[in-house]
Amino acid sequence: MSINYINLKSHLLSLLKGSISETDLSRFVQLSRSIVQSYLGYIRSSITNLCLQQGLTLTDLAYDCIAEAFARDEERRFPLLENFRNSLNTDLETIPENELFLAYKSFLTRIADAQLARLYALADPMGAKVHRNIRDSVKQSPHFCLNKDFRGYVLSPKGVDPLDYLEAFPFEVLEREFLGCAKPHHSTPEMLGIIHNILGAQTSYRRSLPLTDVVQLFKKVYQFNYAQLEHVDHEFSIDGLSEFEIDRMRSQVELALKEKILLTYLARGKVDRKQAESMFCAMQDMLTDWCEMKDAETPLFHYIHQHLDITDDEYEKNYRAKMEYLLKIAREEFAARLMRDV
Repeated sequence: MSINYINLKSHLLSLLKGSISETDLSRFVQLSRSIVQSYLGYIRSSITNLCLQQGLTLTDLAYDCIAEAFARDEERRFPLLENFRNSLNTDLETIPENELFLAYKSFLTRIADAQLARLYALADPMGAKVHRNIRDSVKQSPHFCLNKDFRGYVLSPKGVDPLDYLEAFPFEVLEREFLGCAKPHHSTPEMLGIIHNILGAQTSYRRSLPLTDVVQLFKKVYQFNYAQLEHVDHEFSIDGLSEFEIDRMRSQVELALKEKILLTYLARGKVDRKQAESMFCAMQDMLTDWCEMKDAETPLFHYIHQHLDITDDEYEKNYRAKMEYLLKIAREEFAARLMRDV
């Protein structure tokens, strides 16, 4: 798909200044949608079945992604697009058009990846848990490192030649050898070690593996023991993410929590506006602590008590279940975004 990005800079400047016309705004949205749809269609062609499961087309998914990019805040500003502008190494006024396009494409594809991760988590919760465990484990693994190539995210073995010039290891052969050694009681690092041994012992095939293939192998082991996945080998971590990525992720999770509080509690009359605002502010404080890697054991009562004058008994009776539900939503939203680029 050929994409004409010659007016990208002028559209973005006008949008952020609040002076863009309806016609140019429409063109800017169409340009953004084309970038995302091209990425989804050619780079991530494996998502077709996922879209069918969710009743979506690639165009639907592309519009969902750019809707997030163009979301306004209470002041009618565009926080994600403003964050994108602020993240550029060169001033928006002077950056070359081609460099701006590449940066903007990267910005949109990150949003698309996060959206895909959420869909995968909905369609395959077991795979989502496996995926998260593997990615967290690889950060400290002596066996593999995580790279990215035309296959998406790839596990490359440490200590041996990846032999990437050879053909792919036949999945059926790898599966048979792996299942002959791996058992449900093995931890994620132990199973990665088993795969490393299998790959390193042969020289006929490529030794690097798409992360999605490794997820499928692990699922085969866990299929009769799903409860095993409730244990995560490594704690939730945002190590390696840039400040921009963390801020964007937190903003996305906050929007999801705000919508949940509005639809589940405020709109149904279960809390009044002050209570809803206090619950949201409490969750904001908690997310800030998460992102700043502060004590993860701080009780929920502590957060809401900073915004709402309630006793322990009132919390237990009226708020504990609600706050624990919102905590669950926050964890799921973070997990989905941390496992983007499935």
